[in-house]
This record gives sequence, C-alpha cells and structure tokens, in this order.
Amino acid sequence: MTLLNIPFVPQNKHAIEKTALNNITHEPWGTVNQLSCSAAFAISHFDTGIHLRFSVTEPFLRARKRKINGEVHKDNCVEFFIAFGGDGSYYNFEFNCLGSVKAAYGKNRLHRKFIPADVLKNVVDSSIIHINNRQAAGAVKWDIAVVLPLSVFCYSNKSSLSGQECAVNFAKCGDSLPKPHFLSWVQLHSEKPDFHQPASFGKVKFAPIPDNL
Repeated sequence: MTLLNIPFVPQNKHAIEKTALNNITHEPWGTVNQLSCSAAFAISHFDTGIHLRFSVTEPFLRARKRKINGEVHKDNCVEFFIAFGGDGSYYNFEFNCLGSVKAAYGKNRLHRKFIPADVLKNVVDSSIIHINNRQAAGAVKWDIAVVLPLSVFCYSNKSSLSGQECAVNFAKCGDSLPKPHFLSWVQLHSEKPDFHQPASFGKVKFAPIPDNL
C-alpha cells in the first residue's frame, strides 16, 4: 500500500513551500495520551534531488552548531529515512534546528557507514526559530528546509527518482531535552526507542518527471 505520492516540483528556493505538510502523529514510547510536541513534514523531488521541510512546535530548545556527523539527535532534531530496496540497506539523515547534519547508510542501526563530510557539504538547509514568551508554558516553533542532491546517496547509483517506489519514515526526537521524546510518521514497535526499523517504513512513490521538461 502506497502511503504517500511524492510530487515533482521544479527546483527553486520556494519549491518546498508548495508541498502540503503531513503530520507526524505516532509516539510509540510516550507515557501519556497527548503528543509531546507537534511535528510535520513536506517532501517533493526535482530532477536531481529531494526537497524536505519540517515544521515543529515544542516546549524546549536545546541545540548547538555541531560538526558534520555529530550528535545532533541530542538536540531539537528531525530525521528522514529512505530505503531504495535491492540490498536491504537504507539511508538516514538527521538535522537539528540549527541545520547541523548527520547521515549514514546500512542494514540496521548497528552496522552503518557515515556519509562522508565532503558529500554532506552539498546539502543546503535554512532554518527559522520562533520563541513565544507569552505562553505560560513557553513554546518554541522552528522550521527547517533542506535540499538533498542525489549525490548524497553515495552508496547507491541514483541519477533520477522519477517514477520510483521506495520506503521512508520521518521522525522527531530530542534525546537530551529536559523531557526526551520520539515521534514517528509510521507506527513502530520495540521495547525501547528505535527508529531503525526498515520493515515498518511507509511505501511511497516519486511522481514521474513531466516529458516537457
């Protein structure tokens, strides 16, 4: 079952703003009925890459500008997972609210290879953070837009995503926040927080690139 059709949107600086947001509503390891925060994502693709956008509202802010492939999961963080099939491996990309990135490739959480730093330097991101001091509990709202060129999938041979089917997940975490949380787009099942469950990723399809381009 295809959970999401990923539209083709020609590349420009406003491309991802044209794509609808999808809510991230599962918190498998939460202890209360209410979600710890509000998170949503948008995704589209263009001829040589992927556009991503995350929009988050949460009560705490903890972040620092980290080196490439640093511990961004400890901060206000979002993640994108994608499996192209074939060898059973998948990519995961993590971004904190300041745009620091960590990315790796492998079959599970234990056996992964980092995407080299010189490759990740080609990732383009922009972020906006708002803090609302008028609310009693406080609120931090942040948005990040990311452009992933196909070159970041350096362990795969990808010249286009047009018409392809794959499996993905989108997540929100904050391991070292005052109240850690772990949200997932698809439902996950494990005793402890673990986003690395490729068998549970959602099926998606990239729209074909129009013939007139």
